[in-house]
Amino acid sequence: MSFAAIDVETANSSRGSICAIGVTVVRDGKPAEAGAWLCKPPAGLEFFNWHNIRVHGISAAMVADQPVFSERWPEVSGMVDGLPLIAHNAGFDSGAIREACGRSGIHVPDWEFSCSLALARRHLDLDSYRLPQVAAALGIEFTNHHDAAADAAAAADIVIALAERTGADSLAALERMVVGTRLRLEPAERETLRTGPGGWPDSGSDDIARPREERRAHRSWFSREELVLPEINSGTPGHPLHGETIVFTGDLGSMTRQEAWNAIASHGATPAKNVTRRTTALVIGDGFRGGDPDAFTTTKARRVAELRARGQRIDVLDETTLLARLGTDAVVASQ
Repeated sequence: MSFAAIDVETANSSRGSICAIGVTVVRDGKPAEAGAWLCKPPAGLEFFNWHNIRVHGISAAMVADQPVFSERWPEVSGMVDGLPLIAHNAGFDSGAIREACGRSGIHVPDWEFSCSLALARRHLDLDSYRLPQVAAALGIEFTNHHDAAADAAAAADIVIALAERTGADSLAALERMVVGTRLRLEPAERETLRTGPGGWPDSGSDDIARPREERRAHRSWFSREELVLPEINSGTPGHPLHGETIVFTGDLGSMTRQEAWNAIASHGATPAKNVTRRTTALVIGDGFRGGDPDAFTTTKARRVAELRARGQRIDVLDETTLLARLGTDAVVASQ
């Protein structure tokens, strides 16, 4: 159980605009060393978007005296030193690293990435798999979301906790495990498992293999209110979202799902729960940036990728792009 967990933060909606990197190295199942770096994004990607600044708190002024990404990278790759990589929503971090290296004209590392988000989906039954929610479900102390060092440490702790509760002795073993019924935890249960003897039950525990009927009877402690379809405003035909049928996947940082539905409906778009042949746009939350649905691990994203491969036009928007389309004038003014 030795690997390196990595997290990157970006200056804008371009994945390659890396401005912060955090790494936690785990050896034999225990955190061994950690590093965190600020850097200027690669040339041409230096612009800091207001939304990104609001998310991670890093501005252009904060990196003005820092080395550029290509100068920071040898130190980062030296700490990783050939270990398998973990990231939470690894498609984003791996894609950001590839793009940043490509834009910097430096070698793109041939790293083996695993995804702590995907592993959490396999082993836990939660209503949200964002980093704070998964950490809370596993009793991991985590208070500084979107700090690269804190995010990398949390991703590492998640993998360690999942390995301990399943009995996996390596990252590869943890990835191979197929759990037929994932555990949904109540707050009291979570506290008991976290503080009781052994921390988490072993892989033979009845709690992990709880019968489906009993599991369904337990209320999720990450409950989401039932969404109400708002009235669709037909009076703004010139708006970028007018006439679109939009599906959301992942949580947004700036608004709830219901607020997002209300916002797009006010501009003539129809919110929908599932991806169908009528879908014209998918909004991806959970800090995702970019436009490639293959880089996000949800059923909705995979379905969009399949339909696009068959020729259906479906736009993929990250939260920054959605906010820009909801209120272009307001976004430009705030920058």
